[in-house]
Amino acid sequence: MTRQKYLQLIHIAANQLKLDEETYRQLLKNLTGQSSAKSLSTIDLNRVLNALKRKGFRIKNQQATVSTAYYPQLEKIRTLWHQMASKGIVRDASEQAMGRFIKRETGIDSPQWLNSQQASQVIECLKKWQQRAK
Repeated sequence: MTRQKYLQLIHIAANQLKLDEETYRQLLKNLTGQSSAKSLSTIDLNRVLNALKRKGFRIKNQQATVSTAYYPQLEKIRTLWHQMASKGIVRDASEQAMGRFIKRETGIDSPQWLNSQQASQVIECLKKWQQRAK
């Protein structure tokens, strides 16, 4: 682990354990003889991190990233939107109007940020809207 990562985790741990500045500095001084983590070696940083873990700090696993919508899903959304505009169901065929609709339905600002599940949700909403308009 890099020094920067150790420092980051130590500061996160201090915040998570709600250590005030004085308590944090005293912990560093007791473990390493120094009152600043910045000047510690990686061995000392590891010692401090382990002490914080013993006090209850837990490193959270990073969440798995959700895959974004596939290009065909985005194209399907655009196709449905433009079909509905050509039939007069949608008054504004622009990308901005489609983006506003997507934001209203999902809370996501831009179509390319949709994950597959959200894109499927938008596609189903558009299909249902199209069915109601027939």
